[in-house]
Amino acid sequence: MISAAQVRAARALLKWENTDLAEKTGLGSNTISLIENEKTQPRASSMEKLQAVFESAGIEFTGNGGVQWAGHQVRTLTGVEGLKAFFDDVRYVAQHADEEIVICGVAEEYLENKLGTYLDHHRKEMTSYGNVKMRCLIEESDLDLGASDYCQYRWQAKENFSNVPFYIYGDKMAIIVTTAPEAPLILLIQNKTITSAYRRQFDAMWTASKEPKTK
Repeated sequence: MISAAQVRAARALLKWENTDLAEKTGLGSNTISLIENEKTQPRASSMEKLQAVFESAGIEFTGNGGVQWAGHQVRTLTGVEGLKAFFDDVRYVAQHADEEIVICGVAEEYLENKLGTYLDHHRKEMTSYGNVKMRCLIEESDLDLGASDYCQYRWQAKENFSNVPFYIYGDKMAIIVTTAPEAPLILLIQNKTITSAYRRQFDAMWTASKEPKTK
């Protein structure tokens, strides 16, 4: 959860008045003043609203209590080697970040066909870390749960499923295009604002999904 000092700094960085922030969050101006001056113990829900509004405006909160404009980077990876490089990056982030990995729209069979024994290596390494938290939305009736040692799967209704997966890990989002001439084509975006927004979208889809029937 962000701190009162970060709320003050973020509002100053955006050059917002107290009333601007109140209007955007739905919180009272007096409530915001009390939070910023550390004269109240704010509710977690209030701080979450503040953080969401700031992040949607392009603010990034750093792990050391800092505030900065959200950095961004966009890269393109292609082919099987690009796909391997992407999974190498996923493992690196999984070892150094506590945030959950979320995935939507993946077909494990596609990855197995493209990567062969490399995918076995990737899964073994991910399992060995012991602290990986991952959720994955797959197509309804799909029983290929190859990463179940460290991943929780749910079924997405067939009419809502599209095999254009997106992965969110750390402050990165990867979109995998499986039908392009240079497929697989991975669009890798590093931007905290984008990943925060898509994590919320994923959570809504997860709520509407259902547990796989494995028997």
